[in-house]
Amino acid sequence: MEFNPDGRVEYADGRLTAVYPKNADTVEYVVGVFNYRESSTVELPDNSVVLSVGEGTVVAAVPADAYGVEGEA
Repeated sequence: MEFNPDGRVEYADGRLTAVYPKNADTVEYVVGVFNYRESSTVELPDNSVVLSVGEGTVVAAVPADAYGVEGEA
């Protein structure tokens, strides 16, 4: 997915809404689910956008280039 992280980003019930000016630069992201049940912290790649936190997991939009899949999403 692609959106501008500086705009308004909302995530609820598995649905992402991103509102930003149409001429804004966008970043390509993939959704990552990070588990923190065994620890009190989680490490996210640089420039990730946290979408939700709860019940031992963090859901984040992670820049696609952090996974080497830029242009493939």
